[in-house]
Amino acid sequence: MLRVMAPGAQRAAWPGSLFLLLLGLQTSAGAVCDTQSVLTLVGVDTAAGSSLFTLSGGADDGRRWLVEAPLASGAEATLWSDAGGWFGGSTGPGKILAARRCGPRCLQVVDWSAGSWVPVGEPLLASESTTFHATRDGSGAPWAALHSWGGAAGRVSIVAYRLEGGDWVSKGGAASEAVGSPALYPLPGSRDAVLSGTTRFGAEGRPARWVDALPDLPQVERGQVVAIAEGAAYFSPHGELYLRRTGAPWARVRWNPLAGGGEGDLAWRPGQEYRIELPEGVRGGTLDAVWVDLRLPHRPRLYLGRYAEARWGQLLAAPQGILTEGGERLPYNHLVRFAPDHWVLLTGCVATLGGSVLALRRFRGGELRDPELLDLVAGAR
Repeated sequence: MLRVMAPGAQRAAWPGSLFLLLLGLQTSAGAVCDTQSVLTLVGVDTAAGSSLFTLSGGADDGRRWLVEAPLASGAEATLWSDAGGWFGGSTGPGKILAARRCGPRCLQVVDWSAGSWVPVGEPLLASESTTFHATRDGSGAPWAALHSWGGAAGRVSIVAYRLEGGDWVSKGGAASEAVGSPALYPLPGSRDAVLSGTTRFGAEGRPARWVDALPDLPQVERGQVVAIAEGAAYFSPHGELYLRRTGAPWARVRWNPLAGGGEGDLAWRPGQEYRIELPEGVRGGTLDAVWVDLRLPHRPRLYLGRYAEARWGQLLAAPQGILTEGGERLPYNHLVRFAPDHWVLLTGCVATLGGSVLALRRFRGGELRDPELLDLVAGAR
């Protein structure tokens, strides 16, 4: 049995509110997950503060589930059986979007509503070789993008659609580079535009390149570019971070919280001694990033940093995971940002004597809160 300790708790006697009772290799009769379960993010409804995950493997003999989790509010999560047949996901202000195949060249967009995938608009013409991506813009309007790989190395051809009056309206096509994850997301500060890599798509239907150049790196090292209020940020696949302020050239970020929040040593090996990641969820005008310290593999730490008003600042430094009584840590697998001062650090699905729960900690108002458990309750369609 694992007991999860809150900061400052004493091993001799812990108040009941300060620790979580978790099972290690054992599961209760009602549990659907254990240490082998995999919780994978499908999308985030940033307006409702809710996330949708798939849950597979573990205690329930390989059965696949969907977990609808109101992470921002901390209410109980709902467990739905998943028949499959859908793919994709979205992050944006509104119901989570996905798609189903309705034929070799037919794609039906759907959204998650009351425990089911519901059709959105008429089907789109899309070959089986294209990949589907979706989001909602600042007004909540759904967008769908069809990506096709080919042509110049590192480039993807994109055709984007916006739902208007119940119909999918084409907003043009363009070639793009440095497409990341999510591959389509709302342009911060805009009501009717979205971004995919280096390309901006707007309701006016004139796609354009929003950043004119990328860092001078070999093609095989191309990563993802994201928009920020003061220009652009670029994350390389090796864990390096570059910034470009408006009107200035690209420069590698030397600020490193592992060096005490000052200029870091560029001799440190990104991807081996540390890595830099983007959080999931809301993307705002500031750049928020996660540094994971890998120098001690048995004791990894994470740091949350923010770039705003041309300066970096550290938001949080903490061990990577929730501490158990036996000295083990349940690692955080998802860091979801719902607002500049509200993050959820989620370990995953764990089994308790009462059933399955989501174990998390909340970083809010500059404080890392005590661990929480969100009960998983069965949904009724």
